[in-house]
Amino acid sequence: MKMYLLMLTQKNGEKTIITIKKNQKGFTLIELMIVVAIIGILAAIAVPNFISYRNKAKVSTALETASSIRGAISGYAADSIGNSFPTEALIPDGNWEALRLTVNKNGGTLKPTAAEQGFIGSTIDYTATPDSAEVAVIDNWELILFVAGIPESILGHKIVLSSSGIAKQSGT
Repeated sequence: MKMYLLMLTQKNGEKTIITIKKNQKGFTLIELMIVVAIIGILAAIAVPNFISYRNKAKVSTALETASSIRGAISGYAADSIGNSFPTEALIPDGNWEALRLTVNKNGGTLKPTAAEQGFIGSTIDYTATPDSAEVAVIDNWELILFVAGIPESILGHKIVLSSSGIAKQSGT
């Protein structure tokens, strides 16, 4: 912003005009400090919310995948003799590839690795419970998956699938 100051003086009957040019460029230090403080306050509010929303999105994605896995395992039971769910031998603990093959053969679409799917692969825990009347038939099952990148204290870090539903839990 340019400011001009005109002064009119009179000496010995002559009029003299003096023009003084004053250049004012940029912001003052206090203005800059106020802007930095406001940005700092906004960042302090926004960053925790962003992290919270990111964690909720990861849990939501994991629940959608869990629903797909549950549906595929139910599809396996619908197609098997005696409506039996997969045995523990078919889906050994910690074996993402075995889970992926079983799920993908029965209508699911799991990615090649647990990490690509958003899970911690080495923590897969599948438990099959045989029918009390017919040992060859698995009538109940439970699959535990852990969502990658989520703190253990967050609800949804642990996803428990079973023949009766899906539950999200915190902890290990």
